[in-house]
Amino acid sequence: MRLRVNTGISILDKMLNNGIPEGDQVALAGSAGVGKTLTAFEFLYKNAKAGHSSLFFSLEESPIQIVENAKAAFTDFNDIDDIIAKGVLTVEGADIKDTIRAAGSGDQSQMNYVFSSVVNQISNSIKAHNATRVVIDSLTTFKLLLKEPLTYRLLSLSLLSVLKELKVTSLLTLEVMTGSRDHLQYQPEFFIYDGIIALYATAEERNRIHSLEVLKMRGTKHSFRTVPYVIADNGINPIIAVENVL
Repeated sequence: MRLRVNTGISILDKMLNNGIPEGDQVALAGSAGVGKTLTAFEFLYKNAKAGHSSLFFSLEESPIQIVENAKAAFTDFNDIDDIIAKGVLTVEGADIKDTIRAAGSGDQSQMNYVFSSVVNQISNSIKAHNATRVVIDSLTTFKLLLKEPLTYRLLSLSLLSVLKELKVTSLLTLEVMTGSRDHLQYQPEFFIYDGIIALYATAEERNRIHSLEVLKMRGTKHSFRTVPYVIADNGINPIIAVENVL
């Protein structure tokens, strides 16, 4: 039986039959504003609290922004700075915005080189911190760099292969165009991940309801329910009783 990595998020651990299979690479997909980055951060924070070396690698926001946004959203997580200072949780990033702006030049060989360089940075960071839990936020940044879908898919596979070789369990965030479950379209890259967790934002009257669903998780049983959640001071919480998510 494969070991499990608890996410530390009660709703997800229940839906995943006690967590993500160790060593798997899982996509966390959703539209803007559904809480992908915060969900991923809580996964690392809870694992760091449990003593597991954790690395958050940002491809969009600066490490300072990531930490400040997490502290603002999760006010009960009042020891984030202490955990970072102890080196159990590391937040790093690669600033490639200028490269993305230059992508209009059409020089895809340069873009491929940038991708490979960032993958090397991620790999080196994992090794330097002996990380076993990793978040990469967001792979959609790579998609902007690599215009050719096949190239993007092949290089994404190379990244996942590196993560597999390093024996980490990771969440990789992906941006999708719609927040609605009914209009979600499977992206070609969805099929390369061990698991996919989708976050939705559904409009109901004057409110927007957040919910999540485990679309797939290879080699393990999981819930097929779509469960509403809120982003609260103490983390991602289900609106319904956790016992009722299976």
